[in-house]
Amino acid sequence: MTGLTSHTEASTKLAQPLLRCEVTYAGSTHTIETTITSNPYLAPLHDIGGRFYFKAVMAGNGSKLDYIKLYAYLQGSDVDIPIHQASYKNPIHVSKAMKAITPINYLYAGEVERELQYQCFLGWNQK
Repeated sequence: MTGLTSHTEASTKLAQPLLRCEVTYAGSTHTIETTITSNPYLAPLHDIGGRFYFKAVMAGNGSKLDYIKLYAYLQGSDVDIPIHQASYKNPIHVSKAMKAITPINYLYAGEVERELQYQCFLGWNQK
C-alpha cells in the first residue's frame, strides 16, 4: 500500500518524551508536565505555594532528549535562592509507560526549614 502510513508508524512519529513531576508543599501537590525544548532558558518557573519555585527542563530537539535538569528555589523578598539542582544526562531511557526517574526528594529551606517534596516520572507521550 503505497502512500499509506500504518497507525503504529504514525503514533511513533508523533510520540515525544513527557516529564511529569509531582511537587508537594504544605499538603498541596502540583503536577508539572514538561516536554522537550530546544531553548532551556524559556522553561517556566512554577510557583509552589508562594514559598518555592520549581523548574523542570528537558533539553533536546524533536524527540531526541539531550538532558534533564530540575531546579528548586526558595522565594525571597528581594531575590530567589537556589536550593537544589539535579542533572540527568544521556543515556536517558524513555519507557512506554511513565516510570520514576528520581527518588522522592525532600528539600528543606528558609528560617523555619519549610519542606518541599518532589518526584519525577518519564515516559512517552502519545499525541
